[in-house]
Amino acid sequence: MMRVRSSRSGFTLIELLVVIAIIAILIGLLLPAVQKVREAAARMKCQNNLKQIGIALHNYHDTEGRFPAARRVALDNQGQILYRPDGSVRVHSWTPYILPYLEQGNVFRIYRFDLSWDEGANTAVGGAIRFTIPTFLCPSAPQDGRHPTRGVSDYAATTERLGNNPFWSSYIRPFVQQSDPNFIGIMGNTKSATDRGERRITDITDGTSNTMIVAECAGRNRRFILGREDPTQSWTNGAWAAPNSRINIGGFDPSWVPGQPLPAAGLCVVNCINDKEIYSFHSGGANLCMADGSIRFLKTSATLDVALSLLTRNRGEVIPGDF
Repeated sequence: MMRVRSSRSGFTLIELLVVIAIIAILIGLLLPAVQKVREAAARMKCQNNLKQIGIALHNYHDTEGRFPAARRVALDNQGQILYRPDGSVRVHSWTPYILPYLEQGNVFRIYRFDLSWDEGANTAVGGAIRFTIPTFLCPSAPQDGRHPTRGVSDYAATTERLGNNPFWSSYIRPFVQQSDPNFIGIMGNTKSATDRGERRITDITDGTSNTMIVAECAGRNRRFILGREDPTQSWTNGAWAAPNSRINIGGFDPSWVPGQPLPAAGLCVVNCINDKEIYSFHSGGANLCMADGSIRFLKTSATLDVALSLLTRNRGEVIPGDF
């Protein structure tokens, strides 16, 4: 009896290569779309973080009658300034004061306001400033390789401008050339019980929707310039509890060449340098929290005039509607 063998068809080498090529093309088409979806989700999470910070600031204002100061000297119960053993003033940032409004009451309770932010029990193992506060972290920013013993923040109070900046325009100069010893932005500088530098909503005469109070300054203490990291250098600021982790708008010169000294100022104000400037890891701009609690996206094309106008609380500049 004759048996008939059934023939089994299979891929030829050419057919297999074609299938692999088609799969590679599909992956190439899908990957950018997946990346865009991920970045959109990260940007939304970042905006939500800033929204929560804005709500916390307003809840603090409702309780205390004023916004917290960006830099505040430590005072005892009699209003006297507290000093370190070396004679320097003990200071705090605005961030520990809003911890209870960010569901971080446990960290707030162990934070020592009678010490400086980076002194003694605050910085020791188990100390408050070592804790990571999720709301202070933007998911688009790299989180590895940052402060090993301090929790960091990708958001900073918008407080100051670089004095005598040669890049000020003739329009903005009259509004910003006069400085303010308690900071030109909203969250000020409390120097004593009588010189508090703490502002109320009524002090924001430029309008709460026209004045930023917190903005992204992401990635510190790692150093990023124009989208690239300088792994040989780092910044001293970036810890969420550090009073010096403030934004001091001066701009940056994008013609800077690596290896040369960093320029003190320039016309580039968004995503140029993450040292006390507005900087994010989002494409096209950075998120701002306005004084009314709304979240705005400041484009990388924003001018120095626009950034300074958004910074000041009571100078009366005219701000373009689309920035």
